[in-house]
Amino acid sequence: MKPIFPFFFGLILLAGVAHAEGKIGYVDMNALINNSPQILDANRTLTAEFEDQNNKISQQASDLKLLEDSISKEGNFMTPDKLAELQERARILDRQVRRAKEDLKDAITIRNSQLVDEVQNKIKRVVATYAEQNGYDAILINAILYANEKIDITDEILLQLRSDYSSGQ
Repeated sequence: MKPIFPFFFGLILLAGVAHAEGKIGYVDMNALINNSPQILDANRTLTAEFEDQNNKISQQASDLKLLEDSISKEGNFMTPDKLAELQERARILDRQVRRAKEDLKDAITIRNSQLVDEVQNKIKRVVATYAEQNGYDAILINAILYANEKIDITDEILLQLRSDYSSGQ
């Protein structure tokens, strides 16, 4: 059995050398995602894509409310058959509204995921390009406990994202 100590000592020594020579940066991905014009544009796109469906569901919910109000106010004065018919219509409309809301929520979740993935990929490309152009050996993201402000390049990346957005890239 070979001694394992020299192996770990070598790794520690290698890490120390790499640290001494490497240039490391830090990026707050949450800040980039929340503040990039690309994500704001994606949010506007998402809102526009589902506005008609949302309005339709709102109209159905409004119709349901009117029907329920009519039943509660005038139900005592209706024939049993008419009351049963309106109650059945209200149950059907309620199911339709709930199902439409669920379907819309699922569609929005899927589309939001697609749009966020596109923005995250754009951010990764911008970070990689920035790192290459500025001689960074590694760029760290949120999964660290402490980062000195000197290595935080979030603002520079955000400026690049804004510049790219303005120029249509």
